[in-house]
Amino acid sequence: MERIINTTLQLARALPHFPPPLLCDGPETLDSKTIQANLGWLLNNDLFRKAPRLSRLLRFLVESWLAGAERATTEYGIGIEVFDRNPASYSTGEDPIVRVQVGRLREKLRVYYAGPGRNDGIVISIPIRSYMPVIRRRGAATQEQHASYMLAVHELRNAGASAAGAPFAQGLSEELSHHLFRAFGDHVLFHQVIQGEPDGADYRLEGSVRLDEELVRAALRLTNTQSGTIVWSEQLDRNGPPGIAMQEDLARTVCSALKDFFAS
Repeated sequence: MERIINTTLQLARALPHFPPPLLCDGPETLDSKTIQANLGWLLNNDLFRKAPRLSRLLRFLVESWLAGAERATTEYGIGIEVFDRNPASYSTGEDPIVRVQVGRLREKLRVYYAGPGRNDGIVISIPIRSYMPVIRRRGAATQEQHASYMLAVHELRNAGASAAGAPFAQGLSEELSHHLFRAFGDHVLFHQVIQGEPDGADYRLEGSVRLDEELVRAALRLTNTQSGTIVWSEQLDRNGPPGIAMQEDLARTVCSALKDFFAS
């Protein structure tokens, strides 16, 4: 197996003047054979050969991503398929194995790419509060240097009286974090912080969601923390029942707008 070498990437925890995104929306962006080859190389490393359950979990997640089964891959499904839980009795609320093991996998991947995998041509990561991986190529040095800004992402608030507003806002926050991570990768260090706490960021993304019968309104703003000024703001209205499809649509819209903003 030929190992793909690229020594130019410096893992940036900051927000630069963004190049075109390395990977945005689907597995077709990268060749599946290349991804499988890199996955095999990774799993053959001692870090993963000595951790068979994490290796099985990572293989399952990558193969699900390649198959385009992101939406169908849930905590419950992972528990059944990877950790052999009994479908008749398994409860994600009582058995946290998936959350625990995905957290360990994130840390294992971080250690791998900081050490033996620092020259790998493809990077696999799992965003916080997500079970699906982000798979992207290492970029050219000219595209991944001169990072100078840090972005903090705050969980969206429920600003309405509807009881359904809180879970919708939480789901939209998770969807938004996932899409921003897919678009910007390691260029952005995401802070999931409590509203009002200092985060040390140069830019802060925050907002709220309101549900009113068949109307959903998401209001978001990007603030320059040094000057306190709002540098980008958007109010998005959607009609229809709130659900996963609407969360995904809103997240894609916000992600696209922010890419345009930082590119300019």
